[in-house]
Amino acid sequence: MPIMLSPDQLMEIRAIMKGAVHSNAPLSRFTSFRIGGPAEAVAEPANVEDLIALLRYVQEKGIPSVVIGAGTNVLFQDSGFRGVVVRTTALGGFTVRKNGTDHARITVGPGVGLPTVVSRTARLGWTGLESLWGIPGSFGGAVVTNAGAGGVSLGDFLWQVKLLQPSGREIVLEKEDLRHEYRSMDLPPEAVVVEGTLRLSRGDKGDIQAELEKARSRRRSSQPLNKPSAGCVFKNPTADKPAGAVIDRLGLKGAAVGDAQVSEIHANFIINRGRATCADVLELVEKIREQVRAVEKIDLELEIRVIREGG
Repeated sequence: MPIMLSPDQLMEIRAIMKGAVHSNAPLSRFTSFRIGGPAEAVAEPANVEDLIALLRYVQEKGIPSVVIGAGTNVLFQDSGFRGVVVRTTALGGFTVRKNGTDHARITVGPGVGLPTVVSRTARLGWTGLESLWGIPGSFGGAVVTNAGAGGVSLGDFLWQVKLLQPSGREIVLEKEDLRHEYRSMDLPPEAVVVEGTLRLSRGDKGDIQAELEKARSRRRSSQPLNKPSAGCVFKNPTADKPAGAVIDRLGLKGAAVGDAQVSEIHANFIINRGRATCADVLELVEKIREQVRAVEKIDLELEIRVIREGG
């Protein structure tokens, strides 16, 4: 695999950042799937200033890069990534901007875990996010993918989003500018989320906790939480035809390629039984797609993000 990052450039990246920079790092360490070959560098900005400096540097030098959060819905190639993987999990922050009698506005950093956001808002008596309990990953990733469950999506509650372009220029999108649909948010290409502000309504804490417990019970009973995975593999074709049900009807639970297996619990999950490779997962994905296309006349669209080698 051709090298895209010279030793001098790696030293320069370390010099412009306070955060950690890992060289020749296996990407399986940074994804929930536990799959992925080495990256020439994984950089973890400690703050927004780090992120701006890094984005500007890789753009000026023409170094391939990709931005991830907690790595919960991504699949890296077995050959790894040529260039810099930018990981935003150190960019925290949870600030109350407005605390009214009937609603509140809170600003959240991209590295904060979505489960943490759901739990903290619930404890404070703000309602709306309960159905999202248990969705793994970072807040920034949840914004980009418009994470959702139970008919609710994060985009329903976003009041404002602050972004950085690769040049380091800041963009602020207000609620009226935010266009979102099922599992997608219409953001400028290559823009990176640096914070998002939510508007949540006041609610009864007892009712909120009851809804949280329902969400916990549903997720624990219906998803393979004890095995490495990237969450739901395919988008639901329609509301009344969830991908998991379509795959299940074809008897594909338990189907496997190598150590990649369709979960016996939820057919829209592919789990890593220990040594699954990206090639295993992609071969299994294509087998599922072929059978669904042949029998159901449906073209399943990936929900997980497959990241190629890079430059």
